[in-house]
Amino acid sequence: MVDTPMPLTSHLGELRTRLFYCVIAVGVGFLLCYGLSDYLIAALQSPPSFMGEPLEVPLQIIAPAEAFLTYLKVSFLCGLFLALPVVLYQLWLFVAPGLLEHERKYTVPFIVGSTTLFYMGGVLFYLILPLIVKFLLSFAGPDIKAQLSVGYYVSFCIRLMIAFGLVFQLPIVTTFLTQLGLLTSQALIKNFRYAVVLTFIAAAILTPPDVISQTFMAIPTLLLYGVSILVCKRIEKRQAEAEEEDD
Repeated sequence: MVDTPMPLTSHLGELRTRLFYCVIAVGVGFLLCYGLSDYLIAALQSPPSFMGEPLEVPLQIIAPAEAFLTYLKVSFLCGLFLALPVVLYQLWLFVAPGLLEHERKYTVPFIVGSTTLFYMGGVLFYLILPLIVKFLLSFAGPDIKAQLSVGYYVSFCIRLMIAFGLVFQLPIVTTFLTQLGLLTSQALIKNFRYAVVLTFIAAAILTPPDVISQTFMAIPTLLLYGVSILVCKRIEKRQAEAEEEDD
């Protein structure tokens, strides 16, 4: 059965509905996280250190509204992280009418896989945060006392966390493009050297302007690139077997 194309007004109405549910989900997440904002900032200030001395980042405010705005920023972004499954589900519901029947079966794998990988990227960032901060602060001489702005430090952490989460979406993007026949494992292998260059360029854009943060993001990205090659090969093998069965 062929689906009847939706008029533009219906698409706009559907988009408004999906955005409404996304806003509600993020709003609920924001309210939940706002009550925990003290603990969230403390978690960034004193992340677990598995090597060496525990990290205690010295923070201060340099503007009257800085603390309040930082609390709002942390609450909003953490609320967005919590609402991510709902946001992805609403996104899928919006594009699903334009997909074929066999493509719609990937709804659950897409939502679960994308959310899980994004959270894994965030967790990895949090685990290596002490290494990044300690290394950067080690450049301060003995006569220099580190005293960071709470707003700057939280923004630094949030940018890195989002960057790691986005980088971990690489296997999802690879799977999608391979399923559409737009990407092959041979193409990924052939263009590996270009991928290395683009990875460091992307890391320079997404992360704060220091080589260490960029390197810490580039290394997992290249590892995920290798995983993406394996995913491509597995999908290609499955598609080849399906074609043989059809013949």
